[in-house]
Amino acid sequence: MNDAAPPSVPGADQVVSWFGHWPSFHDAEVIRLDLNRRGVSRLVLHAWLMTDKTYEADGQQYFVREKHAVVTFELKDISDLELSDFSQQNVLACLDVMGDSSGVHIQLYPSYGIGGRIDAGQVTVSVTPGMPE
Repeated sequence: MNDAAPPSVPGADQVVSWFGHWPSFHDAEVIRLDLNRRGVSRLVLHAWLMTDKTYEADGQQYFVREKHAVVTFELKDISDLELSDFSQQNVLACLDVMGDSSGVHIQLYPSYGIGGRIDAGQVTVSVTPGMPE
């Protein structure tokens, strides 16, 4: 798993601008995955920043989450993928984006639900501040 600098994909600077750094996507939820054999496929996540602040509710302590956003990866020319364990809820432990001469590789490390990898010829990413609908 990689906590390094943002990937060199178009739009990564918007994600860094919103969150203040490239996030690991720990605990992010996959809210949609659209696979299109001809055209643009989309991986849509609900992500946020976890703070060290806490609050109490129902007799339990919870961490305060800030900077909620919907992060969308648009993928073109998917050449290979391997996905498993799609569920009612799909929470990531981490997401890595790596590039090489063959394209861009997105690795989904599962916490609960979906995991796997998607290899695409082109990837762009965008961020929409706020909670998902």
